[in-house]
Amino acid sequence: MITAGAWTKTETVVILELTSVVKGKALKLSAPIDSADLTIDAAGAVLTMTVGLDRVKSTNFLLDLAVGAFLSSYGAKELLFVGSGPSGVDPLLVGGVATSGRAAVDLELALVPQEFAGTELVLAVGGTAVFQDVDVPIPGIGRLSDLTLQVWSVIALGLVT
Repeated sequence: MITAGAWTKTETVVILELTSVVKGKALKLSAPIDSADLTIDAAGAVLTMTVGLDRVKSTNFLLDLAVGAFLSSYGAKELLFVGSGPSGVDPLLVGGVATSGRAAVDLELALVPQEFAGTELVLAVGGTAVFQDVDVPIPGIGRLSDLTLQVWSVIALGLVT
């Protein structure tokens, strides 16, 4: 169980992984988490994260170009997620909206402690985002009625004193 308090990201480089299977093709992307803050008190838990979508990478140069074009078409550069949920539950579940440019998607994340040592916390963050009716500028994919992305990361947080 995570104790009450204000926590903030302590590592310089933290990567958010996004994976999906689209028309039989595996899609794996990564983007840097620029900031992550978690506040837990009697009223609940709130997670705020920013992700550098303009620095998304894949394992393929051509896919990088296509994803860049897709994100640019929505004006997406920095993704902001603010999610909240009840405190005192295990795992913590925070739900909210992730927004960037003209794109917005509902997202619920499970926050599972991996290591906890008083003022330091390593947190596994995972969930699913579903986009409806999207045009994906990747050859052979095109228009999709829905695009489901699995979201996952491990974030080291320090207690703010």
